[in-house]
Amino acid sequence: MSDRELEDATTTEVRVEDPTEPGPVRGSSPAPASGNPEAGSQALRELLERTRLQRLAELRDSSPEPQPEDLAKAAAAKAAKAERGGGRSKSRTDHLGASQRIAQKVARRTVGKLVSGTTENTQPVPIVTALKGTPYQAPVQANEPSEDEARMILDLAADIAAMMMRAGAGTSDVEVSVIAACTACGLATVEVDLTSNTLVVHYSTSDGRLLTVMRVNRGESTHFAKLASVHKLVTDLVDGRLEFHEARSRLDAIRTQRRPFPEWFTTGAWGFMVGALVLLLGGGPIAIPLGITMAIVVFQFGKLLGRTHLPSFFITAIQAASATLIATIAGDVGIIASPQYLVAAGIVLLLPTQSLYSAVQDALTNFPLTAAGRVVGVFMTLAGIVSGIALGIVCGQAIGLSHIEVLVPKTSPHVVTAILSMVAAAVVAMSGAVAMSARRRFILPAALVGLASHITMMSLTLLDVDNVLASLLAATVTGFLSRPLALRLGAPAIVLMIPGIYTLLQGLSIFTAVYQIASESENVSFAVGLSSLFTAILANAALAVGAVLGSYLALPLKNLKSQSSAEEKVEEVRSGETSTSVIDSVQPGGAKTQSSGSAGSRIQSGEAGGEKAQPSGAGEADASDETETGPIQI
Repeated sequence: MSDRELEDATTTEVRVEDPTEPGPVRGSSPAPASGNPEAGSQALRELLERTRLQRLAELRDSSPEPQPEDLAKAAAAKAAKAERGGGRSKSRTDHLGASQRIAQKVARRTVGKLVSGTTENTQPVPIVTALKGTPYQAPVQANEPSEDEARMILDLAADIAAMMMRAGAGTSDVEVSVIAACTACGLATVEVDLTSNTLVVHYSTSDGRLLTVMRVNRGESTHFAKLASVHKLVTDLVDGRLEFHEARSRLDAIRTQRRPFPEWFTTGAWGFMVGALVLLLGGGPIAIPLGITMAIVVFQFGKLLGRTHLPSFFITAIQAASATLIATIAGDVGIIASPQYLVAAGIVLLLPTQSLYSAVQDALTNFPLTAAGRVVGVFMTLAGIVSGIALGIVCGQAIGLSHIEVLVPKTSPHVVTAILSMVAAAVVAMSGAVAMSARRRFILPAALVGLASHITMMSLTLLDVDNVLASLLAATVTGFLSRPLALRLGAPAIVLMIPGIYTLLQGLSIFTAVYQIASESENVSFAVGLSSLFTAILANAALAVGAVLGSYLALPLKNLKSQSSAEEKVEEVRSGETSTSVIDSVQPGGAKTQSSGSAGSRIQSGEAGGEKAQPSGAGEADASDETETGPIQI
């Protein structure tokens, strides 16, 4: 039958007659025997056949055609199932192919996942998880504050971050401090965005209102004493020993905190550090005081140029050129025998050690934008140093100064020389801590870290380990020791890490490479000098990588001591017990302050509009060595 005939059959009245077989048909009524009984039955069968063909065509279009191998596998599986099941009834999907059954299973599994909800990995990660592995990993969380209170808390957290950024903290340390402060004050869903010199803290209230606070850091002034005070403030706030208004008053006092040493003493510390570096590199007794004098002159000359608002690149280049000329002239007139040691020590004074460490730390802790910004600054400073050294060398050759023999042959180590170098390494670290305005109690630990780093570097050098690898391993020891010691003293690891790295900086390698480039001779080509410069820069970068690695390797040591004590403090505070502790921070006016109250309590609404404590003057906010204001009863 053609398709046209089938279409006609669907619209023709079909008369159903009685079956030809004798006997009644269930569900039908007797019909008269008149008419042709075969005509209606034939049309009905054709209609049913056409409907079946259409249904099969629809099934073929909706499901893929089973492959021969699928049919064979299905038949084998069906036979095996029949053998195992004996006389049990067949499954409803036995008539389907293997591919169809697999598709049904996948569809059921997908629908089940959709019904049961999204998986755990797609859920928003709580911001408090960022505190894992930090000194603030067990914060005592307060209740959710009101909108006015939340705005005040955001201002406090943003001021903490701005102060830490200006004092020289790393990006990761700033972020976890902001998160810890907000979490301890009840803002558990706060979001922090820290890029380069900009900080944005965002919070959404329970009724959907958005609060955002932003701070911009327009300059840095390294102040490790202030950084330690802020660290102690956040620690007390997280542990529940401090309420919001007390934290606000202490932070206002820390803002005006003076440096622990006068300016002339800090400048002298930079000079002593350069003198100790001259001794560490192998300079003579005359070169040491000359290095101290040169460092002080170069440092003061840089500060004088900074008042003219000249870009830092040119200031660094002029300082490097001055140090090179001073050393070259001293060697030409015969005052010192090895002027390269003097120049190398002056280069260490100009190296962006703290910026280099922060850039590497940001790159390794998922802050790519901030790391890129810091790397640009480090690169420009290194370019200024290289340009200044080359300018000094060219100027010295132009005025007829003698050639410097930078390639000094290695000599066998001597006991007296080794002892003097260890003493010099300790003095370098101590001077670095003083120059960066660390408190007095950090000076001896810094000397210990610097001495251990130098001994490691000296041992690896005696074992003929590659310079880059030796720098990496020695800096790893520096970071491994700095973190637990600094946290025990109530400060971030950078307070001890940067002074310890000063004993490992490759200033002599940089000067040697630049001198080879600027004074190209028959024995040394430009390519050799450029390769030496790249190796020296790589070795200094390895110091920062090793310091970060050692800091992370020291996490278990910190947890052994602080985790149990933190848990005890949290349980004590949550149980409502009171305790007495010594708060090492700055208080307004330098007076003793007593406060009471349970940890993690909310900010009182009546105090929100209260009068804020006014910070006292710079002289009154000065901090003592051990305890700033004495014990505070909590």
